[in-house]
Amino acid sequence: MSALTDILSTEVSLSRLWAQAPAAWRAFASCWRSELFSLLPESLVAWVGGTAGPVIRLGLETNGVRVEGVSTTGRVSQNGTIAWSDYSVAELDRSLLRIGLKRSDAIVGIVLPEIMFFRRSFGIPVRAYERVHAIAKQELEHRTPFQAESVYLGMVIEPRQKDSQTVTIRQTIVRRELVEEAVRRLDLSLAEISFVAPMGDKDSPASSISLHPEADRQVPFTRRVLWILIVTALITAGLDATLFWRRQEHTITAIEAEIDLVRERALAVRGIEQEITRIRSALVTLENQRASLSSVDVWQETSRVLPDHSWVTDWRFRDGLISMAGFSAAATELVGLFEKSSLFTQANLDAPITFDAVNERERFSLVVRTRADAPSGQP
Repeated sequence: MSALTDILSTEVSLSRLWAQAPAAWRAFASCWRSELFSLLPESLVAWVGGTAGPVIRLGLETNGVRVEGVSTTGRVSQNGTIAWSDYSVAELDRSLLRIGLKRSDAIVGIVLPEIMFFRRSFGIPVRAYERVHAIAKQELEHRTPFQAESVYLGMVIEPRQKDSQTVTIRQTIVRRELVEEAVRRLDLSLAEISFVAPMGDKDSPASSISLHPEADRQVPFTRRVLWILIVTALITAGLDATLFWRRQEHTITAIEAEIDLVRERALAVRGIEQEITRIRSALVTLENQRASLSSVDVWQETSRVLPDHSWVTDWRFRDGLISMAGFSAAATELVGLFEKSSLFTQANLDAPITFDAVNERERFSLVVRTRADAPSGQP
């Protein structure tokens, strides 16, 4: 009776209950998830949980190597210790085989003493959340004695509290040389090791440090569940669409017939538009030809400019550029004569002047351009 009285007389604060609700919900969800996973096959648990298979933890202790096999549900299936005097890779494989595991089929990690790890935490504003990885690297290099290239870094982002303007980041750091030395003691390659973790934190995956973060493709549990919900929604939507299609079959047929009619009219209109465009383009081309200088215009002007004591033996006109070669009694005067013309500009000799004894004239080679605003001689 006194216990019931104490419960009824206890002051209940709604704000206190609301503050404790997220933690209570997370505990309930974790318990429910653990119980559900214990009833499912491990392969299905691995897919939903986003893991690639069972986990092998190799702990380097004073008396030997502690071997732990962790199932996809997170439970330690078997464990044992191999003395350093008996240790070899072959002995490790035999120990794993006895508990039904292979290194090639599992995620292998090493466990080192807690003293080898350095942990720190810091806060960043919520608005800087998108730059959290760059900020974490800056924090590491500016506020610790470590360089990013000399350590392995693990990072955990704490859930943001309600109405909080900051996000807490927790870092776990271990020196690369310590990890590499431990791998050498195990006679394994660094590529085989997926993570490193401190001793005593096997129930806290957040403390594990991935050695190959760029190759880590694990999909979070929530994302897996989200995909399942999306697929379920798509299947439901497909069934609903099929039923709707059957109910609206006659209406769709009528709409398709109308669409075909509109399409035919649109094609007819498009054909007329294309014909109009073709005629317009032809007219523009014809107008441009009338407005531009013809070869006849350019030849006539060349004949007019050349003095009586000069003649050409080669004359070419293309893209507004005239090149000519011939003989003249005064070849150097030709540049000035062509520059004075209303059709020509940029006249210059493109080869040295030579004297031809047979014709008793100077041999020249001249290039000249037509003016962009030169009037056409065509009507």
